[in-house]
Amino acid sequence: MALQLVPVGLAFGIALALGGLAFDVYALVRGGRGQNGDGLGGISKRDIHAIAGLRMVAGKVVSLVFGALLLWSYLSG
Repeated sequence: MALQLVPVGLAFGIALALGGLAFDVYALVRGGRGQNGDGLGGISKRDIHAIAGLRMVAGKVVSLVFGALLLWSYLSG
């Protein structure tokens, strides 16, 4: 069986998703550092950024899992 190449759009989408995940992790690690002052209620700005970063990473991981399933279904059949 000959090797089938992945379509350019699919490869670009995978690269874009991985780049987005890298940005999400960076935002999680860096977000809110050096910001002083009150946040929302009793939650500091740093904690708000950490929660937002975790939500972004979780959403990206879910999309990568579904994307991997779609890629697997495309390549297997």
